[in-house]
Amino acid sequence: MEVSISRVKALLGAGWEMYWGQPPRGVYLLKEEYMADPADVDEKCGEGPVVVYVAAVFDTLNVVYGRVKPGVARCPVATFTRRFPMSRVRHAVKTLVEFAVSVDKLPLFQLNPEVIRFAGLCGEYPLVCEELHVVIQRLVERAGRRSEAARGEGRGGGGWLINELVKVLTDLMERDPSYVEVVRRVVENPEKLRECYV
Repeated sequence: MEVSISRVKALLGAGWEMYWGQPPRGVYLLKEEYMADPADVDEKCGEGPVVVYVAAVFDTLNVVYGRVKPGVARCPVATFTRRFPMSRVRHAVKTLVEFAVSVDKLPLFQLNPEVIRFAGLCGEYPLVCEELHVVIQRLVERAGRRSEAARGEGRGGGGWLINELVKVLTDLMERDPSYVEVVRRVVENPEKLRECYV
């Protein structure tokens, strides 16, 4: 949300055009509950943030990424757009996801699963498309197939899930400080948590 225009241009690369104003109508990559209200952003306008949207434009559909809900904002609004053929929807949406994750450090669970499914990216972002218990079960099965040597070396495919779970817990703690106590208790005695699920 408060990213400099030059940094956005550098991250997106060639082919993206910028204009000052609201993004085109479309489907948002971010779930609405994680988008800021324009009125909340307006309070910070004196501090100089620029509201940034990035939109992949297709003939019949636009996919838009932005941290602020569409609406009237007093802050300057910059929109970056690029036209894609529908055959490149996978590439276009992946570009938006990578932008959201690298610039705003968004956890994947905040992404709209319908957009990820539409683009055919569920294989790359299973945490977004599938229920959490299915992802965890798959990781348990994968861990069971790993050799003892691989475990000793610390290799494996669960690192991204741990990172996403840390982001989920961080988000929960920011929204409700009582989760800090829950996390503290789990860290102090992880076996207690295991008892709840055995």
